[in-house]
Amino acid sequence: MMKTSRHPALLLILLLLVSSCTTSQAAAQPLSSATQTQPTATSTPAPDCSAGALPDFSNYASWTKANPRPIKGHEVFVNIYVDELAKETYLSASGETFPVCAKIVKAHLESEDSENITAITVMIKMPPGYDPDNNDWWWGMYDKDGKVAEMSGKVPICIACHKPAAAADYVFSQKVREESMK
Repeated sequence: MMKTSRHPALLLILLLLVSSCTTSQAAAQPLSSATQTQPTATSTPAPDCSAGALPDFSNYASWTKANPRPIKGHEVFVNIYVDELAKETYLSASGETFPVCAKIVKAHLESEDSENITAITVMIKMPPGYDPDNNDWWWGMYDKDGKVAEMSGKVPICIACHKPAAAADYVFSQKVREESMK
């Protein structure tokens, strides 16, 4: 009789453990297209540059800040950060193709005078063949903590916005550098 009463308790504990694992994994994944109110990506692959994991840009604030003060970008004020791979190409504003795995992050701010971040957008240069029509960039739009993706992958709204900079590898670094000098 004691064995029978233990099995339901063990089953309940096992179900709780499995559901908590599933919940934390789901929180790290982008929202499904059925629950998004914004335009959805055509795909949401994990960037190859992250060894099969979700993109890691958690330390972006320690990267090189490309603008000395907030500038207008994405209809809000932003600070732009580039990792070591992106740094030289971005800061030179040469228009050259970025190296594979280069990362660029825009921290969206409440206002020009605010340090409060409202959202984060990310670009990661993927290996050739990922999206050759759009220079192999992976795009992400995240919450203010960079944890929950609103959309990621081959995001049409990001691609459409950056298309005018296609000759400069879809990056507006020249415009950012000019704006920073004002």
